[in-house]
Amino acid sequence: MRALLDRQGWMFSIKTYLASITALYIGLAGNLSRPYWAMATVYIVSQPLLGPTRAKGVYRILGTLLAGAATLLMLPHLVETPLLLSAAMSLWLAGCLFLALLNRGPRGYAFLLAGYTTAFIGFPAVTSPELIFDTVVARSEEIILGTVVAVLFAALVFPASVRPMLTGRIGNWMGDAAQWCRQILEGGRAHAPRNRLAADLVQFEALIEFLRRDDPRHAGAAVSMQQLRERMLLLLPVLSSIADRLGALRRHRDGLPEGLETLVEDIRHWLEAATDSPTHDQLRTRISALKPQVDGDLQHLQLASLLLRLEELVDLWADCRALHQAIEQGRAPQHASHYRLSTRSVAESRHVDYGMAMFSALSAGIALMSYCVLWIGLGWEGGGNGAMMAAVAAAFFAAQDDPAPSMMSFLLWAVVASVVAGIYLFGIFPAVHDFGLLVLLLAVVFLPLGVLLHHPKTMLFALPLTVNLVALLSVQNTYSANIQSFVNAAVAMFIGIGFAVVMTRLFRSVGAEWTARRLVRQGWTTLAEAAEGRGQQDRERFAARMLDLLGLLAPRLAATPEGSDIASVDMLTEARVGLNILQLRRARLDLPERSREAVERILAEIAAHYRRQVAARRPLHGDDALRERLDASLSRVGGVAASKARDEALMGLVGLRFALFPEAVADGAAGGV
Repeated sequence: MRALLDRQGWMFSIKTYLASITALYIGLAGNLSRPYWAMATVYIVSQPLLGPTRAKGVYRILGTLLAGAATLLMLPHLVETPLLLSAAMSLWLAGCLFLALLNRGPRGYAFLLAGYTTAFIGFPAVTSPELIFDTVVARSEEIILGTVVAVLFAALVFPASVRPMLTGRIGNWMGDAAQWCRQILEGGRAHAPRNRLAADLVQFEALIEFLRRDDPRHAGAAVSMQQLRERMLLLLPVLSSIADRLGALRRHRDGLPEGLETLVEDIRHWLEAATDSPTHDQLRTRISALKPQVDGDLQHLQLASLLLRLEELVDLWADCRALHQAIEQGRAPQHASHYRLSTRSVAESRHVDYGMAMFSALSAGIALMSYCVLWIGLGWEGGGNGAMMAAVAAAFFAAQDDPAPSMMSFLLWAVVASVVAGIYLFGIFPAVHDFGLLVLLLAVVFLPLGVLLHHPKTMLFALPLTVNLVALLSVQNTYSANIQSFVNAAVAMFIGIGFAVVMTRLFRSVGAEWTARRLVRQGWTTLAEAAEGRGQQDRERFAARMLDLLGLLAPRLAATPEGSDIASVDMLTEARVGLNILQLRRARLDLPERSREAVERILAEIAAHYRRQVAARRPLHGDDALRERLDASLSRVGGVAASKARDEALMGLVGLRFALFPEAVADGAAGGV
């Protein structure tokens, strides 16, 4: 009920309703075959902010045109063989859904729409295939009309820019990061801020796309946002490393070396942007002055690795501040070059689970095909409506771990929409004789629904209710409602959605713990490949991949039953292991032959360790032989003549030693990343 009292929600609802009525009026005046689809499209495309509305509109048009072309290719050639046509439609749905699941950003919507729109165009046309071209053209006209009207109203009538929302989100993001930084430097180990950061990083690519669509003048801010995300990706493992190193040093019998506690406190004040805090350059100078000579001594390695990560922290945070300011001013970055990143983009390094995407896509295709077999076997003339809705229900929620509850909600609100549509069609519409009265009567229902669409929580049920209601009302130039046809279509819709629910429950539904285990195994596989010298070897892109996994994993671990062994996995620690592996692989090439061979044997054993975990599907303790080999290599490499490669190899070895065997840390020991 609180949503219905929201002033901004009512503004959005009124604007969207006026846009939908405008699209409906143009469709009626243009004598389109199904003008109500233009009205439905307005509600589907319209978002509270301009950028998302434009983005969704563009991809909806592209998806519709792609679906129309596919229908023209399939239906005329297969209409005489219903089972083959159903199989082709099901395979097309599965293929498009597979591509949609691989594209987690707004682009995925185009493939999702192309998948189930073929069902909307093709199945009603099986009785008159000679009109399929006209049907495709009409559908495209209706979708384009609704999209254009929705975008125009969003841009011209009280436009709501995405920038204020993004400014608030980024401010909260920076606040979470600063809070975690301060907790780490004070000796805390809080996980809540870092998990919020990881979850935000997963969603940030979509926000960048929305900003690009919002206003051409904001293109520079989109560049700043991308660079901010890249630095935040590396900030997480750096902070995790600092936490371990500081904790180990503070537990040492001698405590922190002279001057280090003061430096840490000054960095904390600098993070708080205190007026009396040192500058970035001053902090860098003090860090450099405290760096010890790197050798095989663990105490020296401990201090050197901590100071190296503190140096990275101040560089990354200085860039984050500059980028945050650039975003607030809507411009490209000008002073964000303290921390040098690879010129290669990390945007393409997100985690992609091809197996799960294929499984989900095929499950949706099988659900549609199974319904079609039932429909054809019964010879049910009005069953095509059910095929359409089975395709929508199976595809729309395919990205969820267990789509069945959402699909059941979709079915429930489809029933509510049918009841409301029945009241309008057979109790109200017979007395309506002009467009003005129709507009007033429809406003009674659609204005409150528009308010619910404005809020993310209520939108989940308000959108299917609104769109199904528009489709069932089927407003056209002439009143031709038939109760038998209406009931037949409604029953087919219920059976189609219900059939998709049953098939999903039988073959597709998995729990959060199942998905969490799969994500963890993907992370272990990535680490094994890195140790073997395969896969992505770029530091920034590797960190992006592992931290993307962390963002996907965090909410699922929160839903994992208490006591599950998978809940003990810390993907951020695993990301640090991977960064140490990359550092060690790079440094080994310039070591003496015997040291290089020893390092390569260690990397092979680390790869074998993670392969064993993948096979066992659970965390395993590291082998004692691996720990002893790491200790021996530390001594061996520590005796090598001083060089940059020797220092990097020592940092990588000691980081692996104490990331893989934290319980065996001796008093005074430390690590690299």
